[in-house]
Amino acid sequence: MKMLKRLSVAATLATTFLFTIVVNADDGDAPQFHGDEAKGAVNPYLQSLTSFMLWMVPLAFVVSALVSGVKYFFMDEREKEQKPITKTITKLAIAAVVIWSVPLIARIIGIA
Repeated sequence: MKMLKRLSVAATLATTFLFTIVVNADDGDAPQFHGDEAKGAVNPYLQSLTSFMLWMVPLAFVVSALVSGVKYFFMDEREKEQKPITKTITKLAIAAVVIWSVPLIARIIGIA
């Protein structure tokens, strides 16, 4: 099974390499990729997604933290020891910060 996966990866890489050579050929007839036009077409969607994420991620974090807190208060003592609320809130906060930083990273890279 591992051999089949390796062959699949090798075939994909070879196909990608050959396609890159064909696309970048200077025949004049070869199709070319226009990065500025693609960025202009995608940018409005990215801007709206970015603004949505900037207010939705903190709201989702607060709601999920409240739900986790309510669930914690209804747990047995044994369950409370196994799943402390601080671990749950910490995981939620880390996920929220990582997701919330995606638009910032996109701006730094120059995608958005």
